Amino acid sequence: SEISTSSAVSSKSEEASSTEVTLAPINTGAILKADYSTMAGTWQNASGETLTFDDAGLATAGLTADFLDIDQNGILLLDVQTGSKTNVTLYIVPANTSFSSDYLNRQSDNSKVSKDRIISSADISSGDIANKAYYHVSE
Repeated sequence: SEISTSSAVSSKSEEASSTEVTLAPINTGAILKADYSTMAGTWQNASGETLTFDDAGLATAGLTADFLDIDQNGILLLDVQTGSKTNVTLYIVPANTSFSSDYLNRQSDNSKVSKDRIISSADISSGDIANKAYYHVSE
């Protein structure tokens, strides 16, 4: 048992020193039932912008989640009121699911498809989904 303990400790320290944090995958079924625990924490894009979720849902100041739906590809659509602007849709895309080019005006999804990600409808026209996609960075 000592061996397994020390290996667990070393793998933990490797994870901590690595810039890539591996968090549990999102559970879309639970999220549809208003259990956001698998999404809880901070999501960040390459520009340093963040979105925050807690177990009950979107917890980012100034944003109010309004309505949640799921499409035929398993992508969650979270309708959000921003207060200042018109509503945006946060597309919550599970790992290994391509973000449909239907949403991207026929552009290709150049975000990291191997990871869970959130793409805001406000960023779609930027043509820079790779840098605008939010990834789960901490719990």
